Amino acid sequence: MSRTVRRSRHFTVPSLAALALALTACGNVSQGDERGDTSGSSAGAYPVEVTNCGREVRVAAPPERVVSLHPSITELLIQLGVGDRVVAQAQHTLGEPSPELAAEVDAIPSISADSPPDKETLISQAPDLVLSGTEYEFNTEMGFAGYDDLDALGTASYVAAGGCVERRSEGSVEDVFTDLEFLGRVFGVEERAAELESTARAELADSAATVAGTPPVRAAQVYVEGGKLYAIGGAIEIDLLRRAGGVSVFDDDDGLFSDFFSAEVSPEAVLAEDPEAFVFSVNSPEHEKETVDYLTSTFAETAAVREGRLVAVDDTFVQPGTLSSVEGVRVVAEGLHG
Repeated sequence: MSRTVRRSRHFTVPSLAALALALTACGNVSQGDERGDTSGSSAGAYPVEVTNCGREVRVAAPPERVVSLHPSITELLIQLGVGDRVVAQAQHTLGEPSPELAAEVDAIPSISADSPPDKETLISQAPDLVLSGTEYEFNTEMGFAGYDDLDALGTASYVAAGGCVERRSEGSVEDVFTDLEFLGRVFGVEERAAELESTARAELADSAATVAGTPPVRAAQVYVEGGKLYAIGGAIEIDLLRRAGGVSVFDDDDGLFSDFFSAEVSPEAVLAEDPEAFVFSVNSPEHEKETVDYLTSTFAETAAVREGRLVAVDDTFVQPGTLSSVEGVRVVAEGLHG
């Protein structure tokens, strides 16, 4: 039986293979590796200038017309108390909102359901700030508005720190704190941003204390889709696993993840590691059942299946630009050590 905590969400996500292809395409996507230097401007002063994904981002005045291109960003803005500045959201079916935020999220008009809006649709909103979870949303070869398109209109654009192309494989749960600092200054809500960060850091400290002194659990972080098995070797998922008292069986990957943080693997490769636990993200109850059925039938002889350590978490817990990953640490820790 899998151990799952989810927040009554039903959503779909792009396949890992499709995401890898999109992120490595030749569209107008920065290849910079800087998450975000927010030291360039004094608090409460404009313009606010930061380095984001290797680009210089300049917000000249308090934003009044914001477009959020991912549910994780929409929730973060509401948590900061600036949801009234969001004139449109996109990709809303990628994640139902947390119950306590549902009314506010649902009140924001949506301009696309399960993929980023096309260039014309986004521009028609006349935004002064566009916020995104990853650089994928600005890929011009996919028909989306690129950085240059928005710059030409005087529209600032910002990507969650953990969603920068060169940062994606090394992502950390704490990357969201960079986003909180930026958004706090941009919207003049530094105190609220600091409160959210303080609460999140306290929760992370509690999780760390819970697993302190316990032997790390050898876990296979995987993703199952369409009968294919993918190993996860980087990104927020691995940082979350380590904070939860686990260690990845794919740490010695021999270059498996040199191109992307996920790679398709054979069942035999996983069986050879005999993991003590499987940790995997799911995007619906149906996807969870599919994954659990696959893992239990394919890896029946592993310690993980024998001991029932199949730990499922919502895909939203491992998205860039979300505070939910802090909760994800607790969920995985409970699944590994409970």
